[in-house]
Amino acid sequence: MSSIIPPDIQPAFASDLADSDIRAKLIELLGLAKVPDQVDFTTSETHETEDIRVTHLSYQNSLRETVPAILMEPLRHTGKLRPGIVCISGTSGSAERVAHPQFHQSPDGPLIGWGRELARRGFTTLAISIKGTEGRRHSIEEWATECKLLAPYGRSQMGILVEETLRAARILCAINGVDKSRIGLTGMSLGGNATWYSMACAPWIAAGVTVCGGLGSLASVIHHGEDERHSAYYYIPNFLCHFDHPRVVATCMPPRPFMMISPTRDEDMPRQGVDALIPVVQKAYAATGHDDRFKVYQPEGNHRFLVEYFEQMVAWFDHFLLSPKET
Repeated sequence: MSSIIPPDIQPAFASDLADSDIRAKLIELLGLAKVPDQVDFTTSETHETEDIRVTHLSYQNSLRETVPAILMEPLRHTGKLRPGIVCISGTSGSAERVAHPQFHQSPDGPLIGWGRELARRGFTTLAISIKGTEGRRHSIEEWATECKLLAPYGRSQMGILVEETLRAARILCAINGVDKSRIGLTGMSLGGNATWYSMACAPWIAAGVTVCGGLGSLASVIHHGEDERHSAYYYIPNFLCHFDHPRVVATCMPPRPFMMISPTRDEDMPRQGVDALIPVVQKAYAATGHDDRFKVYQPEGNHRFLVEYFEQMVAWFDHFLLSPKET
């Protein structure tokens, strides 16, 4: 529990936003660059293995950084429009690990090959090595310095994560055989943050599943979490002057299908943060007449992505993104 700041601290210049203004304010706080309808990308190699076509590609973000990505298309479903899902790893992961040919739980914990396994289940998937992963940030010191230098420009690293995610989603929209009205997002940890923030910012995303995505209450993380668990990218300046996670999700997600996988001992989010969010968001979904489109799965456990969680994710996307004849 943090002892650095007083527990009763209040936001400076707290605002009173209307619900209709929440998304615009979130985009402003993130410093989210405009995501074009069409995103240029370059392919480097394509090969087919088993029943999956695998294409390595890359694209750029607004900082002119290269984002590596791997597209996986299920060959047995050619001729049909398929849903597309952007798959985003945690900090220690990469597109390569998400697209690994063998789907398995590694001995040291991470789930491997889950993006390719989603493709085997009938989805076109695009795994990305997002900003903040170890392969792209080079060092913690460089990551912290960039966060500091971006701030005066009103840009945030979280905003760039969101931008890269939504650019990936636009690429999926342009892939032959993908139904651009059925684009989903999912990710673990760092990727889970990118998932839910991106879905909140972009109403054209059809569905999402965040796994251990640091979602619940930012105030709860500050006052009840581990101070060193998150780097500065997670603490978006002025966020709590306007809202906390529950209001963002309640106003920006419904009625689109959204699932949280939030283990009870996840080090990234105290359980009380998740418990505070649930009734607020449930009420918002119920008001739309679609209370079945919001789910929080809270297994006993800590910050890991397990096969069991993957199956929960697949069932969610099967139900809400695949048409009845395709399932």
